Order: sequence, then structure tokens, then C-alpha cells
Amino acid sequence: MKILFIACYSPLINNSAAIETLQYLNKLSEINNNEVHLLTVNFPTNSIYYDEALRSMMDHNIKIHTVDGGIVFKKLMPKNIDNSNEKSKNLPLKNKSGNCKKVLRKIKNAIVIPDMYYGWAIKAGKYGIDLMGKEKFDVIFSMHEPPSSHLCAYYIKKQYRNIPWITYWSDPWLKDSTREKSFIIKKILERKMEKNIVTLADKFIFVTEANKNEYFKDYKDLRDGQKKTFILNRGFDAKLYDKLSHEEIPMLIKKDKINMIYTGEIFSKLRDIKPFIKAIEEIKEEDIKSYSLLNVLFFGNIDDIEGKKKLENLEVAKVSPRIPFDEALKYMLNGDALLLFGNKNSKQIPAKVYDYFGAKGRIFVIYGDENDPIKRVVENNSKCIVCENNVQGIKDKIYELIEMHNSKEIDCAPDFNYEWNSIALRLNHILEGSD
Repeated sequence: MKILFIACYSPLINNSAAIETLQYLNKLSEINNNEVHLLTVNFPTNSIYYDEALRSMMDHNIKIHTVDGGIVFKKLMPKNIDNSNEKSKNLPLKNKSGNCKKVLRKIKNAIVIPDMYYGWAIKAGKYGIDLMGKEKFDVIFSMHEPPSSHLCAYYIKKQYRNIPWITYWSDPWLKDSTREKSFIIKKILERKMEKNIVTLADKFIFVTEANKNEYFKDYKDLRDGQKKTFILNRGFDAKLYDKLSHEEIPMLIKKDKINMIYTGEIFSKLRDIKPFIKAIEEIKEEDIKSYSLLNVLFFGNIDDIEGKKKLENLEVAKVSPRIPFDEALKYMLNGDALLLFGNKNSKQIPAKVYDYFGAKGRIFVIYGDENDPIKRVVENNSKCIVCENNVQGIKDKIYELIEMHNSKEIDCAPDFNYEWNSIALRLNHILEGSD
């Protein structure tokens, strides 16, 4: 099968969606008789998201087609700052960088239609139309997030209506909580874009039942079964995990402590870390011996400046910038409690929970709200310790982790129900039409 795989977030960068793309690309490429072409954004190497290590993990048989991101992309893409230049300015580097990112994110979410990759979608659509004529693909597969991946595929599908187009919906689009404050014109235009895509696409893959049901409410063709829909979750790569587990233990891991690890972004719009911080502060006041057993490590951007400062003021905590994917995995694999903050007012499940299922540590899940869809995944899994996002609930569960550590019961075997091979095989069946 010859596959045109369209994704703005690709293994050229390091974020959750790009890691997901990497696994699907590699697993599809490994399946006999598949030829995979990736159509993606040409990310600059000075982007804060660019990750050479992640790119090196991509199967060398995959053919990569990169297209320039366009003017809006270049203006809004956060870049690495030259520290030497910043030192000569009055404003501290970390504060300036954090505030700048926050402003850029607000501008992007409020007015850019539908996202900062729209210019790319138009260019890549034209490129993809020409590529279709040359390569004669059997199927088109596009991955949201962001929506521009689907828009690019939409432009191609309009010219090649006989080629099956399968869409992957990892997050909501219009009902994403980060888009609630968008201008009315933006919402109207994006509603039309989404409707065009739903009308023309042939199959729909969702990662949660809740997200699928939201689309069923809005689109009659989906709920009446006129279009095929599927649920498909993410997974972990057991082969890669085994390789990394034999490498040197990361320097910030402390063998005699409870290593609590968080890798990824903290957007305060979606994830509130203040109750977690307050819980640790109270443990310090109540039981200094238990407090001293903790080693709390956060890797990635935190846009809550106040919360970040409070976290940094804890003697047992360390906040670090984002790290390459393979390094993040090594911390996960050596962690005792893998932190996961659910999303508020969202139908999205943080994808890192599936990475966590392959590690030996417990998964410490703090729900975003009472309707958090991640409950369906973690509530009855013995590997997971779960609680609502309030100080007392979090504190109780940390004490529970401390008891497990003291009795040497904190390690827990991986859950191989979430291993990538079986998941990718099902995706392959969907793409070829046998599922």
C-alpha cells in the first residue's frame, strides 16, 4: 500500500503529537509492502521545538516532503534565544521568554485561522496535488492536531476524489477549550472548514469516545453511519523502551528517593498545578521525613509564572527546559511516579499516559475536572493512582506513594495492552479498507 501521510507535527519537532506521528510512521513503514511518504512543515532548526534526536528515530525508508510554513508561521514560531545577547538587557531571560510565549499563544488562539500553519496548508496542498499525480498513492491519511493537516488533505482530496481519505482526530477542533475566546468571525470560518472536511473525508478515527460523540452531535452523516468511524488510542514502543532501559541512568534521578517525573507542557488554561504544589508544601510542614523522600522533576514549558516560581522554591523540586524525546523517555523509564495532569473542560486525553504505560513506575493521575475523559482509561488500572485536583486528595495519594516506596511495592509492570504494534496493525487495516 502506498500511503500519503499528512501531518504538520512531525518527528522534526518534539511535542506529543509529533511523537505519536513518529510511531505511526515507523510502524506503518515496517509493515510489508507499505511505502510511506510524509508531507509536513519545514521546521527551522532554531525553533524551540526542533529535535534532531527525534528525527533520527524515523525509519529511513520513509520519504519526507517538507514545505515552507509561510509568513504567519515564521512570525509566530518561538525560536531559541541567544543567551549572550539577552544578558545585556535588563529583563531576565526566563521571564521575558515566558511572557513572550504567552502573548504569542493568546494571539494565535484568538485570531489566527485556523492555526499558524494555514499558509503551509495551501502551499502543501498544491505540492500534494502534484505529488499525487507522480506517485499514484492508494490512500491519504491526515492527522489533527493541528487542523491545517486536514485542510491540506482536503485540498488534495478535492482533486482526487476517488482516493480514500482517512482523518485522525486526536483533539476536538471547534470545541477545544483553548478556542473558547476566539472571535466570532474566526469561529464561523472554522465551522465551515470543519464541515467541508467532514463532508469530503471517507473515514474518521477518534482517540476518545467523548470526542467522537461530540462530532456525532454536530454531523448527521457520522451519527447515521454514512461515514465509517473508529476509536484508536496511542501506545508505547516496547523495543525502544528495552533499549533505553539499558542505558545510563539520567543524572537527576536519585535512587534512594521517590522520583516524580513530568515531561511536557503545562498550559494553565488546561492544567492547574497549584494544588499539587500546595500539597507538597503541606507535606513539608507536616512530615519533613516524608518530604525529604521526594524528588520532583518537571521538564518542559510552564506558562503559569507564579506556579513555576513556587515549584522552583521547593527544595525537593527541579524545573528544567524541554528535553529531547529519547532523554525524556529515559527519565520516564527510571521514574517511580509518572505525573499526569488531566485537562479542564476538554474531551482530550493527554497522550503521554500511553508512553507511561510502558514504564515501571506508577502513573499518578490528577484529573482536570470531574468529567475528565481520562477516567475511562485509568480508573480501574492497577498501575494508576488517581485523584481529583484538590490539595487533600493529592496529599493523600503522595503519602500512599511514600508507603509503597517504603514497602518496596512502588514498581509496577508495563501494561502491554498499550504496546504500539497491535495498534498500528489496526490502523493499517483501516487504511487498506479491511477494518
